[in-house]
Amino acid sequence: MIKKVKKAIQKYGMLDMGDRVIVAVSGGKDSMALLKFLDMISGEFSLTLIAAHLNHGIRGDDADREETFVRQFSHTIGIEFESRKIHVPSLKRGTGKSIEDIGREERYRFLRYVAQTYGAQKIALGHHLHDQAETVIMNFLRGSGTDGLKGMLPVRDSMFIRPLLFVRKEEIGAFMEEHQIPYMMDSSNDSNIYLRNRIRHSLIPALKTEFNPRLEENLSIMAEIFRLENDYMKTVTGSLIENGCLHLSGEQIKIKRSDLRNQHPAIQNRMIKNLLEKFSTSGKGIGYVHITAVIGLADSDMPGGRLNLPSGIHVWCEYDWLCFGRQDKKSTGSHPACQNEKTKNLSYNVSIPDAVNIQELGVTMTFDLIQQPQEVASGHSNIVYMDYEKIIPPLVVRTIRPGDRIQPLGMEGTMKLKSYFIDRKVPKRQRGETILLVDGKSVVWIAGMRLSERVKITNKSRKFLKVEIV
Repeated sequence: MIKKVKKAIQKYGMLDMGDRVIVAVSGGKDSMALLKFLDMISGEFSLTLIAAHLNHGIRGDDADREETFVRQFSHTIGIEFESRKIHVPSLKRGTGKSIEDIGREERYRFLRYVAQTYGAQKIALGHHLHDQAETVIMNFLRGSGTDGLKGMLPVRDSMFIRPLLFVRKEEIGAFMEEHQIPYMMDSSNDSNIYLRNRIRHSLIPALKTEFNPRLEENLSIMAEIFRLENDYMKTVTGSLIENGCLHLSGEQIKIKRSDLRNQHPAIQNRMIKNLLEKFSTSGKGIGYVHITAVIGLADSDMPGGRLNLPSGIHVWCEYDWLCFGRQDKKSTGSHPACQNEKTKNLSYNVSIPDAVNIQELGVTMTFDLIQQPQEVASGHSNIVYMDYEKIIPPLVVRTIRPGDRIQPLGMEGTMKLKSYFIDRKVPKRQRGETILLVDGKSVVWIAGMRLSERVKITNKSRKFLKVEIV
């Protein structure tokens, strides 16, 4: 066992010289073997070990005896000990989660706390090859993809390490016997109310007897294959997302639907999954049904289709763009409807000269009479010049309203702003936030897009108005 564990540590870079390592110790056979093994090699790697034990408060006096046992053993071999007692059943109430899920969440929270307290670089967990096989089967039964079938990782988040992950439980037993290491029996491991225990006691023995006596080893190999393929898929999709997505204000991301369609369906699914997880409050909870719904939206002919997904995630189409965002409960979200609601009543009267602070959008517009414009601008930038004498008061800064019209620069007739936006495929979200400068007759500037032909500067112009967004 020692040789096998050292090989895994070296292959996956689990330990560095001088590491402080938090060892998760329940008191059972596996975690005690882990603690003893790391103590044996601590001199070789100059390790500082801290044993950490979480008392879940589920099994009463038995749990308290385990905590005392681990504390005494740690002190006997000269290792620091940290513990915490909680009551998982109380924490479970009202969450809709299982005892197992709550226990796991609290365990990792406690381990991270101890690591932070001691400035530790690693947290060692005692999962072995048979635990890996059980995890793969559990994820298979839940309908997981490759992300779940890869099982537990040898190293996760560059912190959590599993030195025993490729070791059989029989090898751990032999190690314990050889070194006369005491341990506690956890009675909850015999209870079939937990899915993992039913898999361990019923399903795996039946599969080994009827189909494959080397089931655990083969599932461990399969998990390793899926881990490598999953890493490759993450690398590929991560690069595609980084190079193909636009990150917008308000924590929005959008990607061209055509670019998404050009990818293999497997890549499409993984890209959508990654993007949805970015906006999930926990980074989890994204299922196949959500991914296929977004794929269906991307493939549809609807230029303004929309999906509302769990965790406040919104996905919507803006012509050829597929957009992702989320809405917080306590604030105005990034969904198009929320943004239009925020700006629909925006309206500010303008004096010349003037500086108008548009609070809704966090920008300021300045208005100045100048001697001569530096250039003749078409209105496509944040600065525009116009013939002041052609403006019909009053001058107002506002957003779009029904019936708004403009005579776009270079055109003879007028057109509705709605038609102008549609022709140029301006997304609805952007239309509702676009600043307009309007005089007594019509729109004279669509900020950043188009100046009106009616107020353009000619050779006969004598007074010039400079408008700038800062």
